[in-house]
Amino acid sequence: MGAGMTETALKPLFLTTVRNPRAGAGRVLGMNLPPQALWIALSLISVVTSGVVAALVQAAPIPEGEIGVLITASPVYSSPLIFALMQWGRAVLSVFMLYWVGRGLGGRGGIPEVLAVVTLLQAVSFILVAGCVLLGLVIPFVSSLGLLVFIVWWMWAVSNMLDVAHGFDSPLKAFGVMVIAIFGVVVGLSIIMGVIGGLFAATTGAV
Repeated sequence: MGAGMTETALKPLFLTTVRNPRAGAGRVLGMNLPPQALWIALSLISVVTSGVVAALVQAAPIPEGEIGVLITASPVYSSPLIFALMQWGRAVLSVFMLYWVGRGLGGRGGIPEVLAVVTLLQAVSFILVAGCVLLGLVIPFVSSLGLLVFIVWWMWAVSNMLDVAHGFDSPLKAFGVMVIAIFGVVVGLSIIMGVIGGLFAATTGAV
């Protein structure tokens, strides 16, 4: 990902982002990483995350009843490749939504700045969640507690990192950007998947 992303720089960047997301965002923005490398990194993280989640779902016993039916019918279980594509689309759409909404609310960050902080956040989040899951295999209750703590940390981290990327000087405004962007991503993905589902149904019907 560039000269700035050596192995010796990754660990301090990870630790800094966990402790102080604003400082982590400032550090990754200061690296001036090429957007092409960031898009590749974001795509790889999304695909790897999807693969790990799908593997865990496939390996876990399926509960009986309606929950089990929902799990087996979901893309994460029945179509891992579709699930990976959805997660990649969500990540890419998130970058543009956070950029558009942020600019609409007076932010000054461009696509490269938003892309850099989102990629960093995705990488750090993957490591933290993976750590919670692995620790939960040894101490079950720690997994649930850790995921709860992670959700709180994630909202705090997103607000502060977006604040730096857009130059708001107001984490509360950045939090609003996050909420609106999440809603936009959900609606956008619903529309896209609806169109894809309609085209697939039309194609199979024609055959």
